[in-house]
Amino acid sequence: MNERNMGKRCSYSDQCHIFNGLVALKQPLFLVKNIYCNNGFRWWSKCNVYQNFSNGNAVTEKMLPDEGLRLVEE
Repeated sequence: MNERNMGKRCSYSDQCHIFNGLVALKQPLFLVKNIYCNNGFRWWSKCNVYQNFSNGNAVTEKMLPDEGLRLVEE
């Protein structure tokens, strides 16, 4: 399926493990990216990873945008 950019890309996307596909999500990555990464500040601000980057906190490899998403290994 072709990936679509739904809007402005998150300013932390270059260093984000979710955006770069470095974690195995149960949900399709393009959907997660279109909801959180490519959807403007309103949705970036709801992303746990974005919030941690913004606040200068550590971002772990298992940190997900929200509690509703799951890793493949879980």
